Amino acid sequence: MKSKTSSSFRTIPIGDKLIKDLSAYKDWQKQNKERYGEKYIDQDYVITTWSGRPLGPYGINKVLKSIIDKTDLPKISPHGLRHTHAIMMLESGNDIKVVSERLGHPALNVTSDVYLYITKKHELESVNRLEKYLEGDEEDEE
Repeated sequence: MKSKTSSSFRTIPIGDKLIKDLSAYKDWQKQNKERYGEKYIDQDYVITTWSGRPLGPYGINKVLKSIIDKTDLPKISPHGLRHTHAIMMLESGNDIKVVSERLGHPALNVTSDVYLYITKKHELESVNRLEKYLEGDEEDEE
């Protein structure tokens, strides 16, 4: 598979909830492998069709659309989910350097140019943290 940049292939940490969900998905794949026997194509992909084939470049879009069509959520692309993830990480207080590395951006200014103007909540929380610090109201963290 050809990558966009040298940082496209990287290891990123994931949380326990996602690990649990991926484990359940792997169990589903295992059941399909047993159910379909020789028709199942075992290529060791994480996200596959029922037969083990990779979804391909448009498959993820189709799956996402089918999920969204069953909800009241607005339409979003996989790339839109990437932006949403980045914004949510910043708004939840993550450092922009951590977000930048997770996104695979070549420089911190790429991340800040794209995302920092979006999240006013992050800016307000930063100002509030500074005020608490200056007033001596910061809580000891242990």
